[in-house]
Amino acid sequence: MPASSRRSRLPPLVLRLRFLVTLMLGAYALINLILLALSPFTPGWPIWAVTALAVPPMVLGMVYLVIPFARRGTA
Repeated sequence: MPASSRRSRLPPLVLRLRFLVTLMLGAYALINLILLALSPFTPGWPIWAVTALAVPPMVLGMVYLVIPFARRGTA
């Protein structure tokens, strides 16, 4: 049985929960990787400045990596 037909039999709530969990885990991993990558370059910076620097790669990562991955797994 193809994977697409198995997914179509799952209740919509299960698919939404799977999408939600995938997004949460992806966002958590992505922000931690970004902050880890920025930490050598931003010692002593105020938290608002580090966050401002982390937002653009976070948005790009969510739009082009995490959300497509989550949609592919729940479509």
